[in-house]
Amino acid sequence: MSKDKDERKRSHLRLVVNNAENRSARPSAPEQEFVPLEELIANRDLFRPAFYRGMGRLQTKGYQQLERFLANRGAPYGIDPVHGKVMVLPAGSVSPEALEYGSPQDELLLSISEDAGGSGLCFSLEMILPYFSEDDAVMEEALLFAPVLQYGALFLEENPHDGMLDLIYRLAVPLFPPVLTARLAERMFAIFSFELKETFLALSDYPEG
Repeated sequence: MSKDKDERKRSHLRLVVNNAENRSARPSAPEQEFVPLEELIANRDLFRPAFYRGMGRLQTKGYQQLERFLANRGAPYGIDPVHGKVMVLPAGSVSPEALEYGSPQDELLLSISEDAGGSGLCFSLEMILPYFSEDDAVMEEALLFAPVLQYGALFLEENPHDGMLDLIYRLAVPLFPPVLTARLAERMFAIFSFELKETFLALSDYPEG
């Protein structure tokens, strides 16, 4: 790789700090008001009826299982009934490296949705990684530089708020039978934490510093 490319990476790939409203996966549409994670956590009992309203039986059962798992774990989770019906946690509560390399504002989104084949459910954990550049080519190179993971996947997606590319980690598994168990959720969280650590360690060298 040329010296010019190395210099460009060092000067353009940066960590995102304290701008959750702009770099979050919530909200998904410009007209939707951003609700801070602290408010989602504090008002989850208030938001719960709207969250479950109109939801199918199997999806409802899955989310109820997930709520029990998070409560037993003592996780500070929030419920968002507006922006795609997701549960939201501080990423640092699952991955210590998310706090080390990112900021307390980084979020982990949990969702249980219909799978791609329409025959079951899919449980997924997703996080926008705290790296950004105004140069799309730099973000594309960062994706190529990042490790190939055993279970989760890294991909780029345009952020609707500012048009820049986000580097996103997602771990997803089908639920067969279509129900979430505490054992599976625990395994998913363990994989999420490990693979995020591997990703942060790799990207900490891009740029050097």
